[in-house]
Amino acid sequence: MTKDNSPLNEEENKLTELPMLDEDWLALTEDWQAQPYEKTDIQALLKQTRRRTLWAKAILILDCVATLGLIIALCIGLYQADWDNATLMYVAFGSLLSTVFVYYEIKIRHHPWKHSCDSPDKAIINAVAGCQSSIKYIKLIKLSCYFMLPAINCYIYVMRHGTEKPLWPAFLIINLFVFTLWIVAHLFHLKRSNELKQLKGLLSK
Repeated sequence: MTKDNSPLNEEENKLTELPMLDEDWLALTEDWQAQPYEKTDIQALLKQTRRRTLWAKAILILDCVATLGLIIALCIGLYQADWDNATLMYVAFGSLLSTVFVYYEIKIRHHPWKHSCDSPDKAIINAVAGCQSSIKYIKLIKLSCYFMLPAINCYIYVMRHGTEKPLWPAFLIINLFVFTLWIVAHLFHLKRSNELKQLKGLLSK
């Protein structure tokens, strides 16, 4: 009886001649697949989101307290009627600006906090929402700097105009403070934007 040398039989013979995978390699592969990298990352992401949410709530409370303090100061100034007009106008402007700031801050934070949960399945989605909220808040801070700068400079000019003390130290200090605040906010803006890009990349996988 002649041996069948058809191409199909030759391929079958080659497959049967392949060596079995080494048991150590199989064990190593199974061990690598069982590594809880994804679970660890998800838990770390959930922890980071919770921590940032707590910080954001604490900042919101401080902003509300500061706004309330400005409003109370304005009421005291109007009631006592012995404050100069420049100070009254500045405190009134600060109260208005702070109230508007807090209003938009609450609007920015409300949506992600309302839908926030500790479910691992929504960890990345919640992290994206929190990061977007953080970026909007940072933009609000940067925008408020543009309003604060001329208002504070005008107040210093009015209060110090006509006095013997030089104006430049006060202008330098206050402008440096606002500029530093803007720079810090901008650095956080860049950092959060990079994080958002990475998180969206995880969602697309």
